[in-house]
Amino acid sequence: MIKKQNMENVLRQIKPLAKIKEYAKKANKKVYLVGGMLRDLLLGITINDIDIAISGNGKEFARALGKSFRLKEGLNEFRVVDDNMNIDILGLGSTEILEDLERRDFTINAMAYNLLDKRFIDPFNGVKDLEKGIIRAMGRKNIVEDSCRILRGLRFRAIFGFKIEEKTADLFMEYADKLSSIAPERIHLELISIFEAANSHLAVIPEVFDVIFPGFLKMKEIKGGKITENLMAHSILTLEKMDSLSRDLRVFRAHKKRIEAYYAENKAKLKLAALLHDIKKPVTKEVTENTVHFYGHDKMGSDWFREIGKKLKFSSKERDYIGTIIKHHMRIHLLANQEEITERAKRRLCFELGNDVMGLALFSLADQIATIGTEDSHLLEVCNQIISYYFSMKDAVEKPLLKGRDLIKHFNLTPGPGFGEILGKVQMAYEEGEITTKEEALAFVKENIGGLDITKS
Repeated sequence: MIKKQNMENVLRQIKPLAKIKEYAKKANKKVYLVGGMLRDLLLGITINDIDIAISGNGKEFARALGKSFRLKEGLNEFRVVDDNMNIDILGLGSTEILEDLERRDFTINAMAYNLLDKRFIDPFNGVKDLEKGIIRAMGRKNIVEDSCRILRGLRFRAIFGFKIEEKTADLFMEYADKLSSIAPERIHLELISIFEAANSHLAVIPEVFDVIFPGFLKMKEIKGGKITENLMAHSILTLEKMDSLSRDLRVFRAHKKRIEAYYAENKAKLKLAALLHDIKKPVTKEVTENTVHFYGHDKMGSDWFREIGKKLKFSSKERDYIGTIIKHHMRIHLLANQEEITERAKRRLCFELGNDVMGLALFSLADQIATIGTEDSHLLEVCNQIISYYFSMKDAVEKPLLKGRDLIKHFNLTPGPGFGEILGKVQMAYEEGEITTKEEALAFVKENIGGLDITKS
């Protein structure tokens, strides 16, 4: 961690600050580094954005620095882009810097550095909390004013690995229900940031997640795997194992680099699916002859996420991905339990999931480790087999044998809703391995076209 007295040496390397200081002197303005920038500087994290607070009007200051725009209507906050860095400028008006710091979320964000007189301002011992790795709320009022700060605190825990101070954790749980009144766009943004972090499992406070994802706490009623007390603990442990597994993907041997690239692109979505994959087990529980079943929990969980994900402003692509992993989360486990995995089974899985067989393999390994406490060599071998099979037939998976224009060209058919039925049957036969070439597909259509109603709507 950078010492306060070494701050000037670090600041000299941030080019836009020279211009900011120069204009502040000319305009007779007080100018402070604040918020996340100062926190990250102290932690030795590379700075990509600059956060400053200035006395008086932020708009005038922003215009003097360059082309600017207001960050939020009604607030005296503006952004300027300089040297590929965002400079966020808060106009304090007649407010003193101490009043501004009092309104912030956590002590580690409630510090300031006067750029002109080089004075470090830390009235709430933010540096001390940074050094100890503690997330401490500024107070009850600050959380009540904006309960999205709860998720922000969880994000800091996931990113930095800091401990949430006990009273702050109590506040998070006490006011978690207020998250239901927060704009879903903000919740979505925070969730993605949390699950992008290397230690996202640390951010899971069940009482908070139950507000965002109703039914999360209900998983405590179901027994967990061999090493967890209940299903909720198993779900959190699956997420933790996903976090740790992703740090070393050598278990995927020749596919390691491909898996790394895939994970980097999809990790937030994949980890959300890992945490929520069993959320519908409590409502599908059945007991017959002393055997517990959860029939349909996978599909129900998938449908549930697609619905709640829409409310939380997840994109259709994000909803489809998470819903797909939840829906199919048992597939590789079931294949691994078979005496022999047929080519037909592998082929069908690869056609249905495509590139996402890599995500399903990652999930399956994390889920298994969270269930039995150790890596399953047989399951790992099955995962590698499936991924190898996918890449051996990747072109076939990504390119359908026939398209609508082929039906027009070869059979003189008029485009219409029935095309979908024909092409669907061709694709199903292809996935089952009954046909493998375009010529065979055309012969299949010729043989079966009489039995298909291509005019129906």
